[in-house]
Amino acid sequence: MKDQVEFTPTAPVVDSKGDVIKDDGINVLVNDQAQDGDANRFNVVEHEESAFVGMSRMQALKVFWRPTLFCYITTLIGRQLPGGLLANAGFIKQFGTISDGEGGVALDAQHISVWSGVAYVAQFIGCLLGGVISDRFGRRTGMHALTLGYGLGVIVEMVAKDWKHWLAAKLFTGLGGGLAQGTILSYMNEIAPAQIRGYLLSTYGAAYAVGQLFIAIALQIVDTTDPEGYLKAVYSEWVVLGPWIIMSLLLPESPWHYARQAREDLTKESLGRIYKGISGYDADREYAVMALEIPREKEARHTNKQTSWKDILRGPNLKRTFAGVYALGMQNWVGSSVVFHYTTYFFQQAGIPQPFQANVIVFCILIAANIVSFYLVERAGRRTLILYGGAASAVLCVVIGTMGVIEQTTSSQNASLAVICIWVVVYALCFAGTGWLLAGEISTPRLRAKTSSFIAATNAIAGTLYNTTVPLMLGTDGAGARGWGLKTLFMFAILSAVGTVLCFFLVPETKGRTFNELDEMYETGIPPRNMKKHVTRIEEAGLKTHFA
Repeated sequence: MKDQVEFTPTAPVVDSKGDVIKDDGINVLVNDQAQDGDANRFNVVEHEESAFVGMSRMQALKVFWRPTLFCYITTLIGRQLPGGLLANAGFIKQFGTISDGEGGVALDAQHISVWSGVAYVAQFIGCLLGGVISDRFGRRTGMHALTLGYGLGVIVEMVAKDWKHWLAAKLFTGLGGGLAQGTILSYMNEIAPAQIRGYLLSTYGAAYAVGQLFIAIALQIVDTTDPEGYLKAVYSEWVVLGPWIIMSLLLPESPWHYARQAREDLTKESLGRIYKGISGYDADREYAVMALEIPREKEARHTNKQTSWKDILRGPNLKRTFAGVYALGMQNWVGSSVVFHYTTYFFQQAGIPQPFQANVIVFCILIAANIVSFYLVERAGRRTLILYGGAASAVLCVVIGTMGVIEQTTSSQNASLAVICIWVVVYALCFAGTGWLLAGEISTPRLRAKTSSFIAATNAIAGTLYNTTVPLMLGTDGAGARGWGLKTLFMFAILSAVGTVLCFFLVPETKGRTFNELDEMYETGIPPRNMKKHVTRIEEAGLKTHFA
């Protein structure tokens, strides 16, 4: 059993403006008035924060071990098979439809394009549905829906006999992936303490890398022991999906879902399950903080029942939404659709020897660098990683593309693999978790589910474009195939550079910020590039330390 950790909530203070702070453990600033000169107007700003807002990161990690565990569980959800399966001999034999010129069959590049396109269209639909379902019926219901989508997808993969059957499998797994993006991030945001929210949300991207590594290892084993036994790799998906099905049934509902329905008893029950055993934790006080926030949410709604999708594109929320769109979009712009979605296929088309082994190496590096990113995302910050990562990716994509222009030798192929591995390190450190982290925490609380779903949906639309065109760029067989190989990365070098410039002006630093602080800065018009240095009212009052 975990030892209880003592923590004393922040003592009452009065800030430099003489504002009154309620001595009730909730740390509410009231009577915060500033007279506006000749206009003689008063702007009243209220900040409601948890009694644990002043806790350090290490304290939060020790004290909030239970919500941390729940966040880890949500990252278990299985992922669809990577593009590495496309290079498997058995898969090609089963789903190939055109001649390879040597008496065998090959995959049609157009079929690969359609598989990817359908998966991402389904993902887009799932993202939108995830926000609606989790808002209306709860985050747990959204989790059950994504489990159904993934489960049906894997079952269809197991029984697929031709390329159209595989297309149906991609439809279901894409839908499951979209539902996951529209549900999981909102859930994690609502139960993760602000001090370690970045670390916990970063595990979402890391879990993807772990899942892909397991499947890459399965593909390597299959390629070595039974080259035509591609179904063994399909069966391996249940290694992750099976435990998720069981554990998802044990997760508590988000207390924010119940609180927005004014179901006080269920809210406190959920808080009790998530924060059980924490010395000094008072569910009544924490519910009071939520109860103060929710009426303010309702004031901005057109009705008291449901937020409008238009709300995420109005006023300061427009800037917040597109900050998340561009931050997450960098994952596609730096070339992930080439390196990860079609890793083995890409290596095979680029002439790199032993593509399956290279696939395993790539995902091992991805996981190791992801672990380091858990520290960097809270140390260096989200904005810093995205900007430096974008610039580095642009340079690396140019280098990789150049490798595709020069004569292919063993030395050049090894050099290409080395540079790709460096690209993977940069991606893992700067984008793998950071994009999803910002997508989850950038919005105001009342619009969190819809904003996260919109950001994930736009990313799915972009993914549809990239993943229907990239197979044609890489492919050498079938109508429309271009056979560009490594030269494909030149296009992503340009996208990386453009995305970095956009992020410089739109993406703020959210490290260590509470949602109320972000609300304050956006409402007062602080430019995103200046938010890192801005001192908020709660920091002026001494209730928390400025992390810049």
